[in-house]
Amino acid sequence: MNKILKIVLIANLLILLIAAIGCSEDGSIITNNPNNGGSTTTTITGIVVNENNQPISGVTVTAHGQVKTSGANGEFMFTDITVPQGRLFVKAEKSGFFTATRGEQPKAGATVVKITMMTKSVTHTINSATGGTANLNNGSMVEIQPGSVVKSDGTTYNGPVNMSVVYMDPTDVKFSETVSGGDMMARRSDSTDAVLYSYGIMKVEMESPAGERLNVTGGKPSTITTTIPAALVAQAPATIPLWYFDENTGLWHEEGVATKQGNKYVGTVNHFTDWNNDYPGYLTRVEGKVIDCQGQPMPGIIVKVGQTIAVTDEFGNYVRTVPTGVEFTISVEPAQNFGMSGTPINIPALTQNQVYQVPLCQLACFPVITGTFKDCNNNYIYGTLSVFWDNQNQGILPTQTGAFRIYVAPNKQARLKFTSYSGQVIDTVVQTPSTPVTLNLGDLRSCGGQVNCENSFIITGAGYNNKFVSLQTAVSLGIYFTKEDKTGITVAAMDTTSFSLVFPGKTTGSFAWQSGSLVYKNLTTAAAKTVNINVTEYGPVGEHIRGTFEGTFQSGSGPVTITEGKFCVTRQPDHEE
Repeated sequence: MNKILKIVLIANLLILLIAAIGCSEDGSIITNNPNNGGSTTTTITGIVVNENNQPISGVTVTAHGQVKTSGANGEFMFTDITVPQGRLFVKAEKSGFFTATRGEQPKAGATVVKITMMTKSVTHTINSATGGTANLNNGSMVEIQPGSVVKSDGTTYNGPVNMSVVYMDPTDVKFSETVSGGDMMARRSDSTDAVLYSYGIMKVEMESPAGERLNVTGGKPSTITTTIPAALVAQAPATIPLWYFDENTGLWHEEGVATKQGNKYVGTVNHFTDWNNDYPGYLTRVEGKVIDCQGQPMPGIIVKVGQTIAVTDEFGNYVRTVPTGVEFTISVEPAQNFGMSGTPINIPALTQNQVYQVPLCQLACFPVITGTFKDCNNNYIYGTLSVFWDNQNQGILPTQTGAFRIYVAPNKQARLKFTSYSGQVIDTVVQTPSTPVTLNLGDLRSCGGQVNCENSFIITGAGYNNKFVSLQTAVSLGIYFTKEDKTGITVAAMDTTSFSLVFPGKTTGSFAWQSGSLVYKNLTTAAAKTVNINVTEYGPVGEHIRGTFEGTFQSGSGPVTITEGKFCVTRQPDHEE
């Protein structure tokens, strides 16, 4: 009997044994008032990225008294955390970056937070004794009086001062991702709540060469000059409140007034954080929906709502609190949605507590990937799916039913990383379709550990069209047959799916026209016709044999083509019979 067939028979017996034993597994309330009394429980799940959408690891993430550290892919999760019912607040800190913060309205089940951190560098150096001016290219500036710099304890600081000064343009699409707080929620001097509409922000931080945080004393205030974006100069009022951001409350606080001088606002401040020139509006909100060219709801789409952003849920819906009294635009920006865009929608000035229903936003069709996450007992598992390609995070989506449906750019090698609320990880890579079709990945399974050893393929023919098959394996083994100088591998799932491959030697390399067999659902056993195998790893006994394969198999149902096949098996002791 062919030795590979022997392996398959042994594998089938093991499948029956494992199946008998089994294995273990593991409506949000929207309010216009962020300080609405009471608390609620949610899971905060998210990712931390830089300005280029690249994940940042090792970030200290704080949320309502709990602290986490972002993982290798920027991910973090606070499971079943108690937060204020009206608004939760998350803060991210890491050396070399400005502190980043996001406020969100808690959702039932899971609240998704994407935090974008801005790189921090020294832009100017002055002497504390003489003071100085930090000038930016767009005409904005910060003027420091002589002898006004103090340490954190309030005592006078003498020496060089390293300044990090950044202007933030509210008409820039990146503004909505990086603005402190994210949702522009504010507290007025009379303790009432507001939503801000910005005419420009200056971020200012000062440190000693040793890294000690510095500030200015209120007795010697500093002057801040902020350039008004050209598109906003005509509507900018003659005077405007100044607001500073409080990293502890996650709110903007009113303190002082700036005066319009030409195309700039000029005001004085008694300390430094972020300083914002803003019109304060009462709280109201907009509600909308995004659909594709076929009228299907589009989840995970970033919608730019004025100067903030919202992300569509699994039904394509979004909600965002906005300020009264100003006109603004709602749009789907291609820079935030890997090329997807829609016609901008102009929103009139709204009144307090009004709920404005935004007209449907319809986008062009893009490829779609669907699937379900399950444990090895066939139960759905719930968590968050992050999608990456081109070394960037391209989306984050909660899966409250275990099923997912995401839009992707065509012809990309996409990485899908799912993290369940109990900490299970399913990590897989797939080639996205080149046309606007749906690629169904089927069931992706986890038995509690990270899936880093993939066995999968795409099958076309005999009734299947570009069908992605991922084997959550019961058996995956490889044996080197000494006398024949060949290696045989067998991969078998708990269902009837299995494949076997044979290639010469016991080393890495590319091997054309190799033999093998395939079983999948209604296919009878299919024998390899022209199969090419590329072995990328050949470890010692107990370690992995990995590689890829593609080619044609012939079955009673007709020929089938296999593309993007991946195998990962555990090497067994060599066979000498």
